[in-house]
Amino acid sequence: MFRLVVGVGLLTGLVLSPVFAARGADKPTKVEIGKRGKAATAFAEVPQVGSGTAFCIHPSGLFVTNEHVVRGARGEITLVLNPTLATQQVLKAKVVRADKNADLALLRVEGAKDLPSLQLGSADGIAELADVVACGFPLGKILATDKKEYPAVSVNAGSVTALRHKGGELQLIQVDVALNRGNSGGPVLDDNGKVIGVVVSGFEGRNINEAIPVNHLNRFLNAPDIAFAPPAVKSAELDKPVEFKAQVASLVPNAPEPDVVLILRTAGSSEAREYPMKAQNGVWTATAAPLSKAPGTRIEVSARFGTGPGAVTGTINDAVLKVAGKPVRLSGTRRIEFNAMKSKVLLADDRTTLEGDVVGLGPTEIDVGGQKVRLDLSKASQLTIQTAEVGTVTAVVVARIGGKELARVEAPVSVRDPVQARVGPADPSSVVITAPPLPGDQIVKKLPDVFTDVVVGGGGRYLIFHMPKLKKLAVFDMNEGRVTKYIPLTEPDIIYTAGLDCVVIGLKKAGKLERWSLTTFELEKSALPPFTEDLKTIVMGHGSNGPLVTNGYCLDPNTFQQLSIVDGKKNARVWVAEARVFASGDGSVFGVWNTHYSPSTSTTFVREGDVIRRYEEGDLMHVIPGPDGKTVFTGKGIASQLLKRGGPDDANYGYCLPAVRGDYFLSLTSAEGGKGGNFTVFLRGVKRPVAKLDTAEHGLGFDGWDREEFGPWKRVFFVPDAKLIAVLPGSNDQVVLHKFDPDAALEKSGLDYLIVSSQPPREAKAGETLTYPIKVKSKNAKVTYQLDSGPKGMEVSAAGVVTWTVPAGATGDQEVILTVRDGAGQEAFHTFTVKVTK
Repeated sequence: MFRLVVGVGLLTGLVLSPVFAARGADKPTKVEIGKRGKAATAFAEVPQVGSGTAFCIHPSGLFVTNEHVVRGARGEITLVLNPTLATQQVLKAKVVRADKNADLALLRVEGAKDLPSLQLGSADGIAELADVVACGFPLGKILATDKKEYPAVSVNAGSVTALRHKGGELQLIQVDVALNRGNSGGPVLDDNGKVIGVVVSGFEGRNINEAIPVNHLNRFLNAPDIAFAPPAVKSAELDKPVEFKAQVASLVPNAPEPDVVLILRTAGSSEAREYPMKAQNGVWTATAAPLSKAPGTRIEVSARFGTGPGAVTGTINDAVLKVAGKPVRLSGTRRIEFNAMKSKVLLADDRTTLEGDVVGLGPTEIDVGGQKVRLDLSKASQLTIQTAEVGTVTAVVVARIGGKELARVEAPVSVRDPVQARVGPADPSSVVITAPPLPGDQIVKKLPDVFTDVVVGGGGRYLIFHMPKLKKLAVFDMNEGRVTKYIPLTEPDIIYTAGLDCVVIGLKKAGKLERWSLTTFELEKSALPPFTEDLKTIVMGHGSNGPLVTNGYCLDPNTFQQLSIVDGKKNARVWVAEARVFASGDGSVFGVWNTHYSPSTSTTFVREGDVIRRYEEGDLMHVIPGPDGKTVFTGKGIASQLLKRGGPDDANYGYCLPAVRGDYFLSLTSAEGGKGGNFTVFLRGVKRPVAKLDTAEHGLGFDGWDREEFGPWKRVFFVPDAKLIAVLPGSNDQVVLHKFDPDAALEKSGLDYLIVSSQPPREAKAGETLTYPIKVKSKNAKVTYQLDSGPKGMEVSAAGVVTWTVPAGATGDQEVILTVRDGAGQEAFHTFTVKVTK
């Protein structure tokens, strides 16, 4: 079975074929129709997908085909006009719009002119037994006379055999033209030589082929692109008028101007307020108050009782609690773990934990899906809290023509106050990552749509998925084991990365950068980058607050201005924009793998003070620095940040991926046929494995090949603190969570080990006190600490807590060397550098 879509209706501005124009009111002959249709019909070759048919609708290079013909395309699509003839033209096109529901796609050939084109017809007057002509490439290249050549266009005649309506509108046209696979996306022409259909589906060998009338094609082509981001509004000013702006642009020449309206909806309310938008120089504006009145504060709670997996989720009024005698607003907390001895309260900053008795919770009325239920929340074993979305406003921009909707874009307007618009020094250890309450050892979490990319953020707490069809980034919280937040996008074609406190998005079409908070999930900054070239790559350490590296240039994520840290040069580029780049969690080391050469090259760029230095080695496959940048994990074992081996055993680890935090890492082994593959867990510094996970059903198809764009480094995420290994199967629509406690496995392994597992602070502020508790993994419980070298006044306690009252006049980098010993006499050195800032 193949697909057939027919469109009917006149698209203003599409050029009439010169052959038909010359005949004036006379109808062309069937032969003339076939010639013109043949000249404008192109063989569409889609890389890594297959082939189909497309046809030109405008001499400037606009082509129509089916969405299913180009679905999954990677790179440019080859269009061939007049194949096998002396006038053959081979063109390169890009998909500029695709609609899966309508099964239509619009392609554009840049720089083209005077291409033979077809005019769209009308749905009015179509009747059964009317003559039609269809053009296309049945069976793709099978009918080519030479395997190295393209096939010739096939032209077939037939008639309309049925018209199918729904809701008073023509939905399908059935024709008896002889069509086969490969005809998909080709034109169906009426007896005037105008397009009344786009081949989309049929039953081979039965002369039954279907089409969706051109009114649907008309709507698809006339629908404008809408770029829209609501203005930032303070909660105290939500009931005051603000200006909403949207950019509305048509993809086809001379398309009719739409009517554009702004619709404001409030979560928890059925009210929808509509405001007409006025156009001026391509920008549409409307002034309106996001809310008719400011909402009261509501809190969403998820209460778990006992040890079962179920929970009751609903909204309640905000309240004031006392934790160990200290007043705390319920809205200022993230999670409460109740314990008869000592309860733990994680505050909303995701960093501060209070311990002690919790007073102020009791029988409470909770709204569960509109039903009021009274529960004693003090009896819960766990409460998860977040500000309810009751006060959230959704702003919708809708474009209509003739009262029919053609396009819409939605984006939230947050009711919360904006946070400080600067990111501060990074302390990834401040991010609390805990094991989520999940039933079973393997849990499959479906995602709301198919993703095309994923990055780690929040110090390893978040997986952030790009879902272009939803025009959103979906934030998957490892603490919850689910998507908890969304970040709206004003355009689907983006690059993006995440650090400790923020997500940075590069909007390719707009050519600008945006920074979004990972605390409030609000837009903090939007600005043009300090260069004029197209945005291609962007990366920063997921536990850092910079540097941000875009197109190879080092930028300050606060200002998006360039940093003078590449050999002290202002405009220096670290690496070419097209290279494959991986950042250490702390942003101190960048691994670059250039696959454009054979053999490929592996390089690290190491930030040493205020200078970045380059180190290169041969083909190590991928080059992924670990969380602290000290070790680099490759497709051929491990190495130092300078790409030097510590010994022959370093190469024997094989294909390695680091954990998002700490000293654990994975070695992947391919299974037969690449259908499964096993994980071996190692602890850095210990040669023997901690555990072997023979999980062929984990959903990862690993065959040892390392050059694909979406490799295992974007499909396997080891989060030790969450006691999880997350795997993203090839369907790109789910997360498979495997429960695995590495510390428990290490204890059972019988290995003798002494490892410093904490990440030291990178910065200290002059005039303040630095406190750093060292965390150690040791088989021997007796551990001692000794400060061998450090700034004057720095001390380390018997419990391993480093303290230093930084002098007000201190500046520069301070080197620290500590020795950690266990009761068996093993030693481990812990060295790090602290930069003093004002």
